[in-house]
Amino acid sequence: MDSRLIPLDPLSQVVFIHDYFQLVFQEERLTVYNRAAVADGENLTRQGTTGFRDKLVELIGQRVVVVTRTGASVLCLHFSGGAIFHIEANHEPSWPEAFDFIGRNLFWYHEPNG
Repeated sequence: MDSRLIPLDPLSQVVFIHDYFQLVFQEERLTVYNRAAVADGENLTRQGTTGFRDKLVELIGQRVVVVTRTGASVLCLHFSGGAIFHIEANHEPSWPEAFDFIGRNLFWYHEPNG
């Protein structure tokens, strides 16, 4: 994965909007349109289930240390506290993009749903 997808600052804010949400890292922003999940140890909390929003908010103050991709996820953010945030691949998308990331120095990346 492109190392420019690693935000420079820790997660500072989580913004929930009608049918998507944003992870804000000071001046950088990840907007998530697909379903997502947070893995914390052996526990996986999926979007739409009890505790998902709380799991996201618990990540505030942590840094992303690496970004990866798996077969089931179009993007995985590995946080300094050990949790992994997954943006799931969507085979029946409601948005053209899975996510977009606006970084520093005019870096913009979007991952189309395919």
